[in-house]
Amino acid sequence: MKNILWIALIAITFVACSGPGNHYEISGKLDNATPGKVVLSQVIDNQLVPVDSVQMTDGNFTFTGEIDQPEVYYITFEADERMHRFFLEPGVIEFKGSIDGPIITGSMTQKIYEDFNQNMTRLEADRQKLFEEFSVAMDNGDTLQLDAIRTKAERIDQTQDEFVKDYALSQKTSVVGPYIVVSNMYKYNLDDLKTAREAFGTTLDSKYIKILDEQIQKLGSVEIGQPAPVFVQNDTAGKPVSLEDFRGQYVLIDFWASWCGPCRQENPNVVEAWQKYHDQGFTVFGVSLDQKKQSWLDAIAADSLTWTQVSDLQYWNNKASNMYAVSSIPANFLIDPQGVIIAKDLRGENLQNKLDEIFN
Repeated sequence: MKNILWIALIAITFVACSGPGNHYEISGKLDNATPGKVVLSQVIDNQLVPVDSVQMTDGNFTFTGEIDQPEVYYITFEADERMHRFFLEPGVIEFKGSIDGPIITGSMTQKIYEDFNQNMTRLEADRQKLFEEFSVAMDNGDTLQLDAIRTKAERIDQTQDEFVKDYALSQKTSVVGPYIVVSNMYKYNLDDLKTAREAFGTTLDSKYIKILDEQIQKLGSVEIGQPAPVFVQNDTAGKPVSLEDFRGQYVLIDFWASWCGPCRQENPNVVEAWQKYHDQGFTVFGVSLDQKKQSWLDAIAADSLTWTQVSDLQYWNNKASNMYAVSSIPANFLIDPQGVIIAKDLRGENLQNKLDEIFN
């Protein structure tokens, strides 16, 4: 009997000292919430995937589960059409206050992330003020004021970009650092990403570190001088087309989409380049990040894109764009007749000048 009691005492002591482990509890008490379904989701392969759901009554709800590392999750209040992003990690996390902007406590990672967001909000307020001044200047036709506002906007953009990089690198022991880098990868070149990766070291284990490593590897594989990765996708008629089919020509792989305003603005420039140099051995291979086939086809017709177009209609999960580490569009890669990347992200006059250099 004494041995049984002793074993039980040891077990109780161990449980009391072991802590929550990987267990989390999300507890909500919101003042002005409409009763209804609350959904907890995470991002997997660029898609928001539901993890759990509960019914909320009187503003109260609870989620429980396990998580290995701090990670960004989303909580959606369907009746009120509200969604909030937050860092979930082991422990008790509470949502209190208004459903429009709940106070989230219990997560140290979330606290760091909120500090970052507060600074970004101040920078965005400066940008919004400039936008209002820009609208007034446009109405008044004040070209001098418009130029001054554009200069100020460029400074704000530069300040914001520098803040994002500096803040991310200051978080060497928090997953917030690599998360910020991953969320802003379209602003970083390969050297920037390598610098960030070195700053985070080898002790920080996070899915965002893995994403960062993958991006560095992909960007390295599509640097100028590297052989262009070969891919196959279906054209508008559903026929598979391979990049290798264009071997022997100069090929501009053009990543775009019908919903992308800057892409549509750039299309006339690409059309001009194709018309001018096509007979000399230049062509364009369009890769669309569309989801709706009809929207894609309509844009091709409207913009007079007469070259080969392909797409898997998977939006940002397009396999070719992922292979080429495309994080923003428009994006393009110029390939020589041997299949080697010789230039990338050529727009406007830069595209015309590069082709003129090659053919003239």
